[in-house]
Amino acid sequence: MNRIAPAVLAGLLALAAPVACTSPAKNSPGTSDSASHKEGAPVGKFGAPVEVGAKLHQNKATVTVRFLSAGSDVRVDLSGVDGLQVSGDASPVRGAQVQGASTQTFDVDFTPGAGRSHLVVTVSGTFDGNPLSKVASFSVGDATEAQQKSAGSVVTDESGQSIKLMQSTDAK
Repeated sequence: MNRIAPAVLAGLLALAAPVACTSPAKNSPGTSDSASHKEGAPVGKFGAPVEVGAKLHQNKATVTVRFLSAGSDVRVDLSGVDGLQVSGDASPVRGAQVQGASTQTFDVDFTPGAGRSHLVVTVSGTFDGNPLSKVASFSVGDATEAQQKSAGSVVTDESGQSIKLMQSTDAK
Protein backbone atom coordinates (compact mmCIF):
# COMPACT_ATOMS: atom_id res chain seq x y z
CA MET A 1 0.00 0.00 0.00
CA ASN A 2 2.92 2.34 0.77
CA ARG A 3 4.32 1.88 -2.73
CA ILE A 4 1.05 2.80 -4.43
CA ALA A 5 0.58 6.15 -2.65
CA PRO A 6 3.66 7.87 -4.15
CA ALA A 7 2.75 6.62 -7.63
CA VAL A 8 -0.81 7.94 -7.32
CA LEU A 9 0.46 11.27 -5.96
CA ALA A 10 2.96 11.61 -8.82
CA GLY A 11 0.21 10.84 -11.33
CA LEU A 12 -2.10 13.46 -9.86
CA LEU A 13 0.65 16.08 -9.90
CA ALA A 14 1.42 15.27 -13.55
CA LEU A 15 -2.23 15.73 -14.46
CA ALA A 16 -2.52 19.00 -12.54
CA ALA A 17 0.63 20.59 -14.05
CA PRO A 18 -0.83 21.36 -17.53
CA VAL A 19 -3.95 22.85 -15.95
CA ALA A 20 -1.87 25.12 -13.73
CA CYS A 21 0.21 26.30 -16.70
CA THR A 22 -2.81 27.18 -18.84
CA SER A 23 -4.97 28.94 -16.29
CA PRO A 24 -7.35 31.30 -18.12
CA ALA A 25 -7.15 33.78 -15.25
CA LYS A 26 -3.40 34.32 -15.77
CA ASN A 27 -3.51 34.44 -19.58
CA SER A 28 -6.68 36.47 -19.97
CA PRO A 29 -6.13 40.10 -21.02
CA GLY A 30 -9.15 41.07 -18.90
CA THR A 31 -7.37 40.39 -15.62
CA SER A 32 -5.89 43.13 -13.46
CA ASP A 33 -2.32 42.01 -14.16
CA SER A 34 -1.12 45.44 -15.29
CA ALA A 35 2.55 44.48 -15.32
CA SER A 36 2.15 42.25 -18.37
CA HIS A 37 -0.78 43.94 -20.14
CA LYS A 38 -1.45 47.64 -20.38
CA GLU A 39 -4.96 48.91 -21.01
CA GLY A 40 -5.49 49.44 -24.74
CA ALA A 41 -2.25 47.67 -25.70
CA PRO A 42 -2.56 45.30 -28.66
CA VAL A 43 -2.82 41.61 -27.83
CA GLY A 44 -1.62 38.89 -30.20
CA LYS A 45 0.23 39.22 -33.49
CA PHE A 46 1.19 42.63 -34.74
CA GLY A 47 0.04 43.48 -38.25
CA ALA A 48 0.55 46.33 -40.65
CA PRO A 49 -1.38 49.42 -39.55
CA VAL A 50 -3.87 49.26 -42.41
CA GLU A 51 -7.56 48.59 -42.90
CA VAL A 52 -8.54 46.66 -46.01
CA GLY A 53 -12.03 46.60 -47.48
CA ALA A 54 -13.58 45.40 -50.73
CA LYS A 55 -16.86 45.89 -52.57
CA LEU A 56 -17.43 42.83 -54.72
CA HIS A 57 -19.37 42.83 -57.97
CA GLN A 58 -19.85 40.18 -60.70
CA ASN A 59 -16.24 39.83 -61.91
CA LYS A 60 -14.81 42.97 -60.40
CA ALA A 61 -13.91 44.29 -56.95
CA THR A 62 -13.12 47.74 -55.65
CA VAL A 63 -10.43 47.29 -53.01
CA THR A 64 -9.75 50.08 -50.52
CA VAL A 65 -6.58 50.16 -48.40
CA ARG A 66 -6.52 52.77 -45.64
CA PHE A 67 -3.11 53.38 -44.14
CA LEU A 68 -3.19 54.37 -40.46
CA SER A 69 0.48 55.37 -40.26
CA ALA A 70 3.38 56.15 -42.56
CA GLY A 71 5.24 53.32 -44.23
CA SER A 72 8.06 52.62 -46.64
CA ASP A 73 8.67 49.91 -49.21
CA VAL A 74 4.92 49.25 -49.17
CA ARG A 75 3.54 46.56 -51.43
CA VAL A 76 -0.04 45.46 -52.17
CA ASP A 77 -0.49 42.00 -53.68
CA LEU A 78 -3.73 40.50 -54.99
CA SER A 79 -4.29 36.77 -55.36
CA GLY A 80 -7.04 34.18 -55.45
CA VAL A 81 -7.91 31.05 -53.48
CA ASP A 82 -10.17 28.14 -54.45
CA GLY A 83 -9.95 28.84 -58.17
CA LEU A 84 -10.26 32.65 -58.24
CA GLN A 85 -7.88 34.16 -60.83
CA VAL A 86 -6.88 37.83 -60.68
CA SER A 87 -6.72 39.49 -64.11
CA GLY A 88 -4.20 42.21 -64.83
CA ASP A 89 -1.62 43.53 -62.38
CA ALA A 90 -1.52 41.36 -59.25
CA SER A 91 0.73 43.94 -57.48
CA PRO A 92 -0.77 47.41 -58.00
CA VAL A 93 1.62 48.93 -55.42
CA ARG A 94 5.33 48.09 -55.24
CA GLY A 95 7.97 49.79 -53.10
CA ALA A 96 5.84 52.84 -52.31
CA GLN A 97 6.20 55.44 -49.57
CA VAL A 98 2.88 56.21 -47.87
CA GLN A 99 1.97 58.97 -45.48
CA GLY A 100 -0.14 58.31 -42.41
CA ALA A 101 -3.93 58.49 -42.74
CA SER A 102 -3.98 58.02 -46.51
CA THR A 103 -6.26 55.85 -48.63
CA GLN A 104 -5.70 54.06 -51.93
CA THR A 105 -8.39 52.41 -54.04
CA PHE A 106 -7.94 49.78 -56.77
CA ASP A 107 -10.30 48.20 -59.27
CA VAL A 108 -9.55 44.51 -59.58
CA ASP A 109 -10.83 42.30 -62.39
CA PHE A 110 -11.04 38.60 -61.61
CA THR A 111 -12.52 35.32 -62.73
CA PRO A 112 -14.16 33.54 -59.80
CA GLY A 113 -13.66 29.86 -59.15
CA ALA A 114 -16.46 27.32 -59.06
CA GLY A 115 -18.74 27.84 -56.07
CA ARG A 116 -17.15 29.94 -53.34
CA SER A 117 -13.69 31.34 -53.95
CA HIS A 118 -11.72 34.12 -52.28
CA LEU A 119 -9.97 37.33 -53.28
CA VAL A 120 -6.92 37.79 -51.06
CA VAL A 121 -5.31 41.20 -50.47
CA THR A 122 -1.87 41.28 -48.82
CA VAL A 123 -0.35 44.58 -47.68
CA SER A 124 3.27 44.54 -46.53
CA GLY A 125 5.95 47.11 -45.82
CA THR A 126 8.04 48.76 -43.14
CA PHE A 127 5.99 50.62 -40.53
CA ASP A 128 7.64 52.36 -37.57
CA GLY A 129 10.90 50.59 -38.48
CA ASN A 130 9.34 47.12 -38.42
CA PRO A 131 8.53 44.88 -41.38
CA LEU A 132 4.81 44.13 -41.02
CA SER A 133 2.03 42.72 -43.16
CA LYS A 134 -1.71 42.25 -43.12
CA VAL A 135 -3.82 39.80 -45.12
CA ALA A 136 -7.53 40.16 -45.83
CA SER A 137 -9.73 37.66 -47.66
CA PHE A 138 -13.09 38.32 -49.30
CA SER A 139 -15.38 35.49 -50.39
CA VAL A 140 -17.01 35.47 -53.82
CA GLY A 141 -19.96 33.28 -54.77
CA ASP A 142 -21.86 30.60 -52.93
CA ALA A 143 -20.38 27.33 -51.70
CA THR A 144 -21.15 24.26 -53.78
CA GLU A 145 -22.52 21.13 -52.18
CA ALA A 146 -19.06 19.58 -52.22
CA GLN A 147 -17.57 22.68 -50.54
CA GLN A 148 -20.23 22.55 -47.83
CA LYS A 149 -19.39 18.95 -46.94
CA SER A 150 -16.97 18.49 -44.11
CA ALA A 151 -13.52 17.72 -45.47
CA GLY A 152 -12.11 16.64 -42.11
CA SER A 153 -13.17 14.72 -39.06
CA VAL A 154 -14.20 16.36 -35.80
CA VAL A 155 -12.74 15.17 -32.51
CA THR A 156 -13.22 16.44 -28.98
CA ASP A 157 -10.24 17.19 -26.74
CA GLU A 158 -10.07 16.50 -23.01
CA SER A 159 -11.61 19.90 -22.17
CA GLY A 160 -14.65 19.23 -24.37
CA GLN A 161 -13.65 21.58 -27.21
CA SER A 162 -14.32 20.40 -30.77
CA ILE A 163 -11.32 20.27 -33.10
CA LYS A 164 -11.55 19.69 -36.85
CA LEU A 165 -8.76 17.51 -38.24
CA MET A 166 -7.94 18.36 -41.87
CA GLN A 167 -6.06 16.25 -44.38
CA SER A 168 -2.67 17.72 -45.29
CA THR A 169 -1.84 18.30 -48.94
CA ASP A 170 1.65 18.59 -50.40
CA ALA A 171 2.41 21.92 -52.07
CA LYS A 172 4.02 21.42 -55.46
